[in-house]
Amino acid sequence: MALEADVSDAAAVTAAVSAATAALGPITVLFNHAGTIVIKPFLETTETEWDWLHAVNVKSMFLMTKAVLPGMIAAGGGSIVCTSSISAVAGTPMEVLYDTTKGAVHMFARAIAVEFRDRGIRCNAVCPGFIETPHGLREVRDLQALGVDVSEAAIAAAQGRIGRAEEVAEAALFLASNAASFVNGTHLFVDNGFTAI
Repeated sequence: MALEADVSDAAAVTAAVSAATAALGPITVLFNHAGTIVIKPFLETTETEWDWLHAVNVKSMFLMTKAVLPGMIAAGGGSIVCTSSISAVAGTPMEVLYDTTKGAVHMFARAIAVEFRDRGIRCNAVCPGFIETPHGLREVRDLQALGVDVSEAAIAAAQGRIGRAEEVAEAALFLASNAASFVNGTHLFVDNGFTAI
């Protein structure tokens, strides 16, 4: 079942969650994945861009999680996975707004885990490095245009190679599944050692 909703809009989120629950029953897995990026020098960024990026990357997780949690708790528990990034812990030039939102995602996942652990809820973050997706390739292209070295050689030095979407999906599926039943409040980096250096 596919539902279209602006996940930064409370009314749209409520309608989508209600429709999904009516059709499929209680939601026991939530993947907070909506996200985008602003790439430009910090002093050229605008308040409008700041608000927009936080609405998409952070507010969406607040709204979706708040809408889903009551039913998830009533169903006996569940798993929430939030897409964060290496950018939550590794500052990158030209991405101050993006890095800030991902830092917020990191703490959101951890705090939800702590507050709701004893009600059967797990919340974790999956944190990709540079990944070969339209989003990831646009990031590389835009950073290069601004003089940041994210060449193939630079990415290879940082994480061996560019990652594949399937590799991130497998990590997210693990966090969502019962195989991760005692994994809660963690940040799983899918970056082939980028953040370990």
